[in-house]
Amino acid sequence: MRACALVAACAILIAGCDSSPARPSPATCTFSLSSTSLSVSAAGGTGSVAVSTAGTCAWEARSNVPWITAASGTALRGPGTFTFTVAAAPDSGTRAGTLTVASQTVTVTQQGQACACVLSPAGASFGAAGGVSSFMVAAPGGCAWTATASAAWLMVTSGASGSGGGTVAFSVATNAGAASRTASIAVADQSFAVTQAGLSDCTATLSANDEIFPAAGGAGTFQVTAASSCDWMAVANVAWITLTDPAGGFGTGSRRVSYSVAANNGDAGRTGTVTVGSRRFAVTQAGAKPCTYSVSPVEYRECFRGAHDVKVTIAADIACPWTAASAVSWLQIISGATGYGSGSITFNIASNPDPPRQGNIEVRWPAPTAGQNVRVKQSGCSYYVGVKDFGAPAAGGDFRTWVLASSDNPACEGPLQDGCRWTAVSSAPWVTFPGGATHGGVETLVIRVASNPTGDWRRATVTVVDQIIKILQGPT
Repeated sequence: MRACALVAACAILIAGCDSSPARPSPATCTFSLSSTSLSVSAAGGTGSVAVSTAGTCAWEARSNVPWITAASGTALRGPGTFTFTVAAAPDSGTRAGTLTVASQTVTVTQQGQACACVLSPAGASFGAAGGVSSFMVAAPGGCAWTATASAAWLMVTSGASGSGGGTVAFSVATNAGAASRTASIAVADQSFAVTQAGLSDCTATLSANDEIFPAAGGAGTFQVTAASSCDWMAVANVAWITLTDPAGGFGTGSRRVSYSVAANNGDAGRTGTVTVGSRRFAVTQAGAKPCTYSVSPVEYRECFRGAHDVKVTIAADIACPWTAASAVSWLQIISGATGYGSGSITFNIASNPDPPRQGNIEVRWPAPTAGQNVRVKQSGCSYYVGVKDFGAPAAGGDFRTWVLASSDNPACEGPLQDGCRWTAVSSAPWVTFPGGATHGGVETLVIRVASNPTGDWRRATVTVVDQIIKILQGPT
């Protein structure tokens, strides 16, 4: 009985002992990619995808198409970057391929090559009588193109558009002028040159291109410059312009052309031309009604992204003059600084990484008022960093701070609220950014400090727009 009791006691003791205590299971690894959709040009090149994860988490990366090859980072542990190379596009078609990075799919889209056309022949010459002709277009299959003439006397009669190879037919009108003239037919990236002789083999130039007259009319002149053997004809296209010298408009060599403009009793302004060979002299005359002006729109509201052109429309009668000027440096007038009658002003708005701002395009005219200001209000961005000083040991390491970038107008920042983009810039090669230097909105900036082999203290800065982060690293 005593032996049985000892056996039972031992059994109880053994059952109470845990020879294999339960171990905590490892944490599940999660992976975050810098992008799942990338675009590359037809020329190809290199690209990369950054992977954010815990330091003990292993991951792999590979290309799923032959035209994308891995360059580095195919099997890593912890945060890292998969770098790949994209071959040049073989044709004009767009193509897409995928990568598998940390068990996630990344789509890479590549644009096709630009269409390249060959014209045969490359040009043609005609006499003053004009005529008809054609040329061949050689282009890769699927390459769409259009044929557009640059002058009214040169007309595309068939083959105005096509895909791949084709034929373009055209006609050249009679040249009643004294000088030869040239124009072209544009086909994709090529130009078919057309040269036509005038009534005589000479070239005339004019001292001016236009003149403005009041409603009361008046007289004017311009100078024709030509070789002494050059015969030319000046022709007015409206009855209210009369050529007074030379008689009948016929001239030889260099001389002055005089003309008169009759009074305009109508309310509206009018225009006419005097043609000398291929040259045109424009005559614009105001109407009897006083000038009135209208500007539209008079206010623009823009997001902080700029570097694009904006147009203002001017409505006015013919011969009513106006001018336009920018009151600030970030609004630059591209065209329309001066004009007559209805027209437009095109100006460029620069990007604004700074606080919101406002400026004017000043439109002015002589009557009946001083003018109209076009007000431009542009949103801006502000920036802030969470930690502005880091002390790093000699061994170096990774340090983190969050960056806040936001616009005064949330509608400008897009659905991810990351429209205010920022780039971190290091002052020293031993300070880098393993997670990338360019981000948007509110994000964490990872700053990597290399080990210090110098034996001395060293300093560096990281600049994020107008924010400065100071780094001090001790010696070994």
